[in-house]
Amino acid sequence: MYNRPWQDAWSDHMSGGDWWWMGFMTLFWIAVLVLAVWAVTRVSRALEAHHGPAAPQRESARETLDRRYVEGQIDAVTYAEMRARIEGVHRDTGPKEDP
Repeated sequence: MYNRPWQDAWSDHMSGGDWWWMGFMTLFWIAVLVLAVWAVTRVSRALEAHHGPAAPQRESARETLDRRYVEGQIDAVTYAEMRARIEGVHRDTGPKEDP
């Protein structure tokens, strides 16, 4: 049945203790893959939390003007003039016309 006298039914490479080794290596690589996915997920969440949202909203010109008036950086006259410019309204002539 075997060509060499030292070969028998138990000497091939997948017999005896080799089966548990193959199972261990399969479980090992599955654990490595799970650990890598977990690490990437954790790092990406940490970076997102650290840096905040991807595109922060900028306040509009009107919001900036309102904030500056509330903080007392500009007076009521300046506020009214700037608001009229932002909204496209002139005091003397009414709505601004496009050229």
